[in-house]
Amino acid sequence: MKILNKIKKSIFPKSLSENATTSFVLEKTGNQIYTGPFAGLAIPDILKPNLKLAEALGLYEYALHGCFSNLINKNIENIMVIGGHKGYYPAGLSNLLRPNNMYVFEMDLNFQPLIDSWIEVNNLKPYQTFGEASEEILLNWTERIDFLLIDCEGAEDFLLQPQKFNWQKETDILVEIHHFYNNKILGNLVTRFKDTHDLLIIYDDISENEKIHNVLEGLGIEGSFRGQPNHRWILDENNNKIITAGIFLYMSVKNT
Repeated sequence: MKILNKIKKSIFPKSLSENATTSFVLEKTGNQIYTGPFAGLAIPDILKPNLKLAEALGLYEYALHGCFSNLINKNIENIMVIGGHKGYYPAGLSNLLRPNNMYVFEMDLNFQPLIDSWIEVNNLKPYQTFGEASEEILLNWTERIDFLLIDCEGAEDFLLQPQKFNWQKETDILVEIHHFYNNKILGNLVTRFKDTHDLLIIYDDISENEKIHNVLEGLGIEGSFRGQPNHRWILDENNNKIITAGIFLYMSVKNT
């Protein structure tokens, strides 16, 4: 055991910044997501400098893993993601569920190369990509959507209106609730969807960082990745970072 410990100390660095730790982990895992429902997904070179450690390990938003596990028991042929960001979820869901169609909306065009970069390296079916998810697009949407994922920094109140966008009544939905922008949003969505969907409120798993720490410890790395996840924050009116907690609403169409 003492010999093994000496070997570990000689191979693995003791303490690193998050970016350096992510690079180190990717080197040891073959540049693939390490665990979780998206395990084995190859990480494009363009994303390596921008990837969160939790994403590389497959532990990002760990509280949602149960939702993604439930989806494998459903016939998910068409997925819409509103808020594509760096493409982590479009790629992960595409690789896990192999839908016929993946529709990705992202307002910030700077993210588009990042979203697309996952496709070739993982041999995924190309997405259909859009800019803003406008009222006109959602009103005139005719394709069935089996699963809708939304992370849009406060726009969820506008985007989720089943009385206006009728197709949402037959769509399973997972949405991050940004209650710090609108403290009535959770109640609004519950009222709108409770007759057509089974609803589940999901809170950030406060042990997510502890799980990250345990993996790093197994690699002989000491890091400051303990406690509640700290990757959630907003800017207040004075441009100060305000730490927030993650709250999600999973809405599954009721069986009739």
